Amino acid sequence: MMAALVLALAPAWAAPLIISDQDNGRTVTAAAGQQITVNLRHPGSGGYNFLSPEYDHSVLQLLEESRLPATDPRRLGDFGRMVFQFQAIKPGQTALVIPIKRPWEKESQTYLKITISVRPQ
Repeated sequence: MMAALVLALAPAWAAPLIISDQDNGRTVTAAAGQQITVNLRHPGSGGYNFLSPEYDHSVLQLLEESRLPATDPRRLGDFGRMVFQFQAIKPGQTALVIPIKRPWEKESQTYLKITISVRPQ
């Protein structure tokens, strides 16, 4: 009974917002204080590496980034996943761009670009 009461009182934004490769080009809305998880397929099979995410640091804060290993190492082309954990700091809007680059190329490419609109709690 107490657990149900605690869950009922938890804010609607308590669960993290999950963003994946399929969200490319979309606009998503988060509440101030909400965590945002960006979970992307690692494009290492093409020789690409992720570069630092680009975003408005007054709207979002990067908490952590981690690389998850391939779920089946025998599967060719599976370089695992890259996970970025953000916190929505305050109301506003920002583009979130995740660039990738091959070491031998001069220019980077955009792997993911979304717009995040942060509303008040």
